[in-house]
Formats: sequence, structure tokens, C-alpha cells
Amino acid sequence: MDRDTGDVLWVYENDEEAWDEANIPVEENREIWERVMADRARYLEIDALVYTDQRDILIRFLRSNWTDDELRWERASVAWSGAIGRWKRDVRDEEAVRAYFAFQEQEVLEMAEEFLRENGIEPQWR
Repeated sequence: MDRDTGDVLWVYENDEEAWDEANIPVEENREIWERVMADRARYLEIDALVYTDQRDILIRFLRSNWTDDELRWERASVAWSGAIGRWKRDVRDEEAVRAYFAFQEQEVLEMAEEFLRENGIEPQWR
């Protein structure tokens, strides 16, 4: 993240990964990488969520009061086997999956705000 402008830049150390994972052209990735490396103090590195973060969010969702329907809550909980993708497939409940994504979005937002504050930046959402 550019500390001066607040812009978030996607950049990869490996140009081929930029293309393979995010379709960022090699030249564009290289230019951004060089700009960031030339002025490290201006940029805050923000790591992607790791699988354990995502898993923990799903576990918190399943333990939350996301629905008043006890049977729906139980089916969603029982469908959890330790793999997020498998849970989304096995739960067979679009409402539960949508509720999970809404929960996840809020959790990630809160994590981002906390991370920014820990790094001396007060979030200002546009």
C-alpha cells in the first residue's frame, strides 16, 4: 500500500507468478516492483490471508448466530470437515454460503483495519 496515496498495488517478487496468478503483465509487475524497492519506506507490505486465517474465519462463522434456524445451523456445522472448498460444496445451502461470504467480508475488513492501525495508519473508507 502506498502510504502517501492509500493506493493498493498488487506486486509479485516473481514476474511469472504475477502473470500466472493475477494476469498482471510481466512488464507492469516489474515496473511496480522496481518503484516499491526504490522507496521502501513509502510502501506498507500487506500479506495475503493464509489458509489458516480463512479456515479460522469459517470456524468463527459456524460458531456464530448467523441463522435462527437450528436445523440449518446444525447442517452447516456438520458439513465442516476441515476444508473450506469441501464445506462450500457439501453444505448444499446457498443461503449458508452467502451468509458465510458476508461474514468473511466483515471479518477481513476488521482484520485490515486492525493491521493498518498497528502500522500507524487510520483507515478512511471512501
